Amino acid sequence: MKGSLRPVATPLLPVAISLAAGIVVGCWPGTGTVVAALLLTVIVGWLLRRHALAQGLCGLLAVFMAGMLLSPDDGQGVPDGQWTEAVVASAPAEKPKTMMAELLLTATGERRRCYIWKEEGSRQLRLGDNLLVRISEHQFVRHGDWRRGGNGWSTISSWQRVRIKALALRSRLLQRLKVNGDDEEAEALIAAMVLGDKSALTPQQRNRFSVTGASHVLALSGLHLSIIYLLLTRLMLGRRRFWLSQVAVVLTIWAYALLTGLPTSLVRAATMISVYSLFQVGGRSHAPLGVLSFTAIVMLVVDSSALYDVGFQLSFMAMLAILLFVPLMESLWSGHWLMEHRVLRWLLSMLTVTVAAQIGTAPLVAYYFGRFSTWFLLTNLVVLPLTMLILYAALAALLWPALTVVATALVRVMSGALEMIATWPLASVEGLHPSVLQVALCYVAAGAFYVVLTYSRASARCR
Repeated sequence: MKGSLRPVATPLLPVAISLAAGIVVGCWPGTGTVVAALLLTVIVGWLLRRHALAQGLCGLLAVFMAGMLLSPDDGQGVPDGQWTEAVVASAPAEKPKTMMAELLLTATGERRRCYIWKEEGSRQLRLGDNLLVRISEHQFVRHGDWRRGGNGWSTISSWQRVRIKALALRSRLLQRLKVNGDDEEAEALIAAMVLGDKSALTPQQRNRFSVTGASHVLALSGLHLSIIYLLLTRLMLGRRRFWLSQVAVVLTIWAYALLTGLPTSLVRAATMISVYSLFQVGGRSHAPLGVLSFTAIVMLVVDSSALYDVGFQLSFMAMLAILLFVPLMESLWSGHWLMEHRVLRWLLSMLTVTVAAQIGTAPLVAYYFGRFSTWFLLTNLVVLPLTMLILYAALAALLWPALTVVATALVRVMSGALEMIATWPLASVEGLHPSVLQVALCYVAAGAFYVVLTYSRASARCR
């Protein structure tokens, strides 16, 4: 008998979609009109409280209006050419002619990646330094357009200070992973895969991972956090106080996310793990799609501009596709047969997750990067097991630096395999530039395919 398959539904998913749609349409003028429409919608929903469908539609419309109010305002930035106080908010990375660093502008709280002309003074910049800078249109800061000074550090929030101190700790940990000075490429990959520091990656390395469809390995995401979560839960196994072990796991997960700079994809994964652990402690069942929707709502309410972050879009679409399509594909095989063939079950699980994630991210990758990697299945069969081994070896190396040799050897194996795959014929289809409408239609088609196939299989079983 094949695995069970039921249409996936959650009341929070339409809420998350309505909120995101409202943020996108938030460019509509007239905030007062939006507030009035929001109040009118709530009143109408209350009057129609006995009609479930009408009340539900009014509720979604209210969420849509709230999303419009949350839409970020792009007109609050520091004007180009104006002097302003700033704090160095990322470890400066040396480029051929500049020092690249992320500056936190204290006047508005915005972050800007700037390229400061390389000289003796800029080479000595460190995390948390106070600067006075003249912002330029192209983010290039020339000699004479910056100097040390100001009171930026004392004016930023305590949370920003914690983030900068966490990044400073990351810089010290990265030094523990550098024991082979003659292999800078391997060190750069380890730094990116383990602690999220991609500043030392070369254009050739980035292109190699992009062409083969392995870029998700460089961007810290749910893959990395799930590996760490699996390790932590196994270490906590057998503890009598289950709730205490879950608290320790969640705190460790968030400490790791803070240490890596809180990338959007990692925040999404950490939030989902936190909610999952809360359900585990309470002994309650949970709907993964509902947890994903709740995570999206929380992140958009806290920072609506995250919706326009490429990492946010790729992370949520990949996870959404995995939750929808993996059960659909797993239902093609008998559960009893899979239990008897554990190796094949592990292989099929990896393949189904890879295909599902590709369905969710391929339109966005084509839109933003203009390519489609044709060997993505083979690539992931190589990089996923190696990523787990590299991550475990590198985390162990933070305690015992001698183990960095093991992580470096594994990274070399991965790089060699990807370099070979990148040279194969039609490794990547280039020149793809779909419009926003075409990307939206791709997702509509994928959703329609899911609904039709799910209900057709459910009907076939009922006969």
